[in-house]
Amino acid sequence: MADEGAAYESVLKDAQELGYAEADPAADVDGLDAADKIAILANLAFGGSVERSAVPTAGISQLQGRDVDYAKQLGYGVKLLAVAERMKLSGEPLPLSLRVQPTLVPNDHPLAGVNGVNNAILVEGDPIGRVMFYGPGAGAGPTASAVVADILNIAGISQASRGSNCLDPLLAASSWRRCVLVDQGEIRQRHYVRFHTQDAPGVIGRIGGCFGDGGVSIQSIVQFNASKAGAEIVVITHEVSQKKMEDALTSIQALPEVSGLAAHLGCL
Repeated sequence: MADEGAAYESVLKDAQELGYAEADPAADVDGLDAADKIAILANLAFGGSVERSAVPTAGISQLQGRDVDYAKQLGYGVKLLAVAERMKLSGEPLPLSLRVQPTLVPNDHPLAGVNGVNNAILVEGDPIGRVMFYGPGAGAGPTASAVVADILNIAGISQASRGSNCLDPLLAASSWRRCVLVDQGEIRQRHYVRFHTQDAPGVIGRIGGCFGDGGVSIQSIVQFNASKAGAEIVVITHEVSQKKMEDALTSIQALPEVSGLAAHLGCL
């Protein structure tokens, strides 16, 4: 969609024909597979289990080409990201923030270069900084390799249950801490939103005022495709809680000049 300007349905069909997407693509395009993976990775990274069903999950099936194009004009690419963050350095239970959603990624970010069938895991910590693991995540070879790795892991766990020491003690349930997912309203991140509006004086100011009244700081606000039929206003915010963002969006959509919220994505 980013490289060729093609529509979502066309790109998905090509991916299925090439064997990179399942006949039923829901697990991939609706973010379900990414949510499974981030739940497992959070277990390993933070040392405790999380409730997979509680992970907020949005896929790319509703992603529109114009948002990919607008993001490119503003210096971003769009990626489906699964994110796990520790909300505090310590605590019992340890509060975590998890989410899966299409997200704007700055062009100079390491994840911006992850394209095609490749996947990446970016780990950020102190004092190591950023470390990225990168490689193909679809196709005959990568899939076969993953299946064999799963079989070996199952065999190892089976032997451990019979008294062998082959299971890493760091993964033993007795060594895990308690973790809990924070309320979705407490999740903090930047946002990209696109509104359909009238092309009238003062609309941008009223939208900005609603954000300001709601405690949402704006990084940029841009108007696209202004005409007699209306305009599209794209806003990128600074980091803010989901609760404050949702409250501000409710106020903006109540404005008579705003006909609707057309898109809402995350932003790094």
